Amino acid sequence: MRFENIILDILRVLPKSVLKLIAGPPLVIDGNQLDLNIQVAEKLSEKEMKKTRITTHDYREAAKKFDLTGLPRVKKIKIKDIELNGPVETLKARIYYPKIISSHDGAVLFFHQGGLVLWDHLTNDYFCSLLADKCDAKVISLDYRLCPENEFPAPIEDCLFLWDYVQENSSKLGINPNKIALAGDSAGGMISSTMSIILRDRGGIQPIAMCIAYPWVTSSFDDQPSLQSCADTFPLSRETVEFFNKSVFPDRKNLDHRWANPLYENDLTNLPPTIIATAGFDPIRDQGNSFAEKLINNKNEVKHHFFSNLSHSFLILGRISNEANRACIQLASELAQYFDHN
Repeated sequence: MRFENIILDILRVLPKSVLKLIAGPPLVIDGNQLDLNIQVAEKLSEKEMKKTRITTHDYREAAKKFDLTGLPRVKKIKIKDIELNGPVETLKARIYYPKIISSHDGAVLFFHQGGLVLWDHLTNDYFCSLLADKCDAKVISLDYRLCPENEFPAPIEDCLFLWDYVQENSSKLGINPNKIALAGDSAGGMISSTMSIILRDRGGIQPIAMCIAYPWVTSSFDDQPSLQSCADTFPLSRETVEFFNKSVFPDRKNLDHRWANPLYENDLTNLPPTIIATAGFDPIRDQGNSFAEKLINNKNEVKHHFFSNLSHSFLILGRISNEANRACIQLASELAQYFDHN
């Protein structure tokens, strides 16, 4: 085990009295109090957070530090790394297998966070293994094309390709084509939400459910007070949100693209049952909350969890925070219920 991982594991189990000494006064924003362990992580990363970042390379290098914050994969969950002939280029993916494998398992297609600019299909390694374990399903995490090297909506086109690939090759993959869910966090929430709308409009087999965490569901900055109140939160700041927008929509090209704005979709009816999680310490908290409300108002089945003490990216903060890991387990367990009923 790397030395840094040992330090993170120790932080997770330190007595509250010690953590409070490190963290200082409780951090409260909009009436929400940040989880103490995440506040300690924020305190320890202050110097790193204040560094000036300009280029895509700068942000990607900074993002690598979060490789240490996630928990290791669930034990006995096996993986297989594969390559797929995507619509434009070869795409990498990782398949997570449940402990008991059959020829007709359900599946979860998972799409990672990172503003469509950062990270890859291994970023949410722990959570994907947790989904495989709790849902007794095969989980496929896709390394979709990133911006700005690829023009939006290339990432979503790749993810739609994965849906079609799994449908067409379900027998070979040992997957029941009628038993597939969509899942993702942040930008992966945008991808999952947009896909659910596209698949509804296309007709045919539909996802059995959707599980999205702190979703990025609009490129607009309108009517979102959290962009101001949480402008300097850890690990996502307003500055980084603005960087994502500029990278994905250079010179505002495709900024108003329908696929980038599921929050403002004209018709949000007849979408899959949705589990949506938002976090108190997140600049894009308000758009996630608004999306949950709109889904409910359009008579969809929705379970909305507001984790007031957690931050953006909590799916990969389990090594830092027990509260973050409990949220992960709750979301995975709730998604599992849709597989039990199908």
